[in-house]
Amino acid sequence: MIIVDPTTIICKPNILLIISLLISGCAENISIKENPIGNSIPKNWSSPLPETGNYTGQWWTVFQDSTLTRVFDDFLENSPDLKAIASRLEMSRQIARITAAGSLPSIGMGINGANRKQNLSAFGLSEDFFSGGQGGESDDNDVTSFETENYGLNLSFRWELDLWGRLFNQRRAAIEDLRSTEYDLAYLKFSLQVQIVKAYYQAVESQKQFQLAQETLSSVSELADMVASRYEKGLLSSLDLRLTQSSVSSAKAQLENRHQVYLLVVRNLEALLGKYPDGDYLVNTVLPKNLPAIPPGMPADVIKRRPDVQSALARAQAASYRSAEAVSSFLPGFVLTSSSGTSSSDLSDLLNDDYQVWSGGLNISAPVFQGGRLAANLKMNQASLKLAEIMLMQTIINAFAEIEQALFTEESNKKQLIAFQTSAEQAEAAYSLSRERYDSGLVGLISVLDSQQRWFQARSQVLTAQRAKVNTRLNLILALGGEIQQTS
Repeated sequence: MIIVDPTTIICKPNILLIISLLISGCAENISIKENPIGNSIPKNWSSPLPETGNYTGQWWTVFQDSTLTRVFDDFLENSPDLKAIASRLEMSRQIARITAAGSLPSIGMGINGANRKQNLSAFGLSEDFFSGGQGGESDDNDVTSFETENYGLNLSFRWELDLWGRLFNQRRAAIEDLRSTEYDLAYLKFSLQVQIVKAYYQAVESQKQFQLAQETLSSVSELADMVASRYEKGLLSSLDLRLTQSSVSSAKAQLENRHQVYLLVVRNLEALLGKYPDGDYLVNTVLPKNLPAIPPGMPADVIKRRPDVQSALARAQAASYRSAEAVSSFLPGFVLTSSSGTSSSDLSDLLNDDYQVWSGGLNISAPVFQGGRLAANLKMNQASLKLAEIMLMQTIINAFAEIEQALFTEESNKKQLIAFQTSAEQAEAAYSLSRERYDSGLVGLISVLDSQQRWFQARSQVLTAQRAKVNTRLNLILALGGEIQQTS
C-alpha cells in the first residue's frame, strides 16, 4: 500500500522525470584543485635548506636537555590547551557521526497507555434518557458517562531514499569538515609544542642574561673598590670615584631589570604548562647547540605537507558537497515508512497477535513554493564554495611566504651569531688591554668602563642571537609542516 502525504504535491511520473532531469543538470561534479596557483611554483627554494634529516615524533629530544623533557612531560599531562584540543576533536567526530546517521533508516519503539472518561451530556443525552423519563435522583453520574482504556505497543520504521545524492553529499561534507578540523587541531597541537620550546629557551636565555648581569655588577663593583682604595690614598681624583659609583648603580638597575624579565618569562612558561605561575619553575642554564633536523621537501611538497593547506582543501571540498546538496533540495523526496504493533483495551493483550495493527507507505514530497529560500540557499553555498577556493589559494601563498621568510632569517641569524661571537671575543681582549693600560697610567678610567660595558653588551648579544637561532629553526620546521599527522 502506498500512502502519499496529503500536504505534498502529487505529480505524474513523467512530469517528475522531466523536472528531475532539468534540475539535475545543475548538479555538476565540482572539483577542487590542490594547486590553485597554477604552474608558478618553483622547483627549489630561494634560499638553500639547512641540514635535513629524519623527523621523529618526540623531536624535542634532539636538544638533549633533560629539563626540557620534563617540561614536555608536564605539558602533555597538565596543559589546558591540549585538553581543549582533545575535547574539540571529540565534538567534531560526534558531529560527523550525527550527520552520517541521517542517511540510515531510523527505528523506534513506543509503549502508550490512556484512560478516558466521557460525559454523555456533551452529546445532549441526560440522565432521564437512561431512566425511562421517570426522573429521580442519582448518587453519581455513572449513568451519563463511560470510561475507556487503551494500551498500545508500536514499532516504527522510517527511511529516506537518497535517489538524488542529497544525503550522500551531506555526509561527505561532514566528513570533510571533520578532516579539516583534524588538520587544524594537529597544526595547533604542533604549534603549542613549538611555543613550549620557545618559552622554555626564552626562560633559559633570561636566566643567562640575569647571571651575566650579576657578573657585570661583580666586575664593576670590583673596579669601584679598587678606585675607592686609590682615591683614599690620594692617587685618583673624585671624578674617577664618581664614574665607578655611577657604573655600580647602573649595573644594579640592570640586574633588577634582568631579574624581573626572568620571573615574567618563567611565569609565562608555568601558565602554558597548566601550573600556578609562582615563578619557581627550574630551567636549565645552557642554550642548545643541537637543533632539530629539517624535514626535506621542495616547494611542491608543501601543498600536501602543510596541515593548514590540507585543512583549507578539506573545507573547499566540504563546500563543494554542500553546493551539490543544495541542488538536490529542488528535487522530490521519497520516504519509506512502516509501523507495526498491537492495540487493546486490556493491558494483558499487548503481546497477543490477535490485536496486531500495521501500516506501510511511501511519502513523496516536492517543493512547490518556498519563497525563494531554496534558490537563495543554492547561491549562498555557491558563494561559500568560491570563498573556500580563494582562501585555499591564499593559504598556499601564505605558506610559501612563511617558508621563504624563515629560510632567509635562518641564514641571516647564522651570520649575525658569528659576528656577535667575534665581537664578544674582540671586546674581551679590548677590556683586558684597557685594564692593563689603566694600571700603567696610559689610559683614563673612562676607557676601562667603556670597554667593560662593550664586553658585557657583546656577550648579551651572543645569548640573544643563540636563542634567535633556536626560534628561527622552530619557525622553519613549523612553516615546512614538520611531520605533522592528523590528530588521532
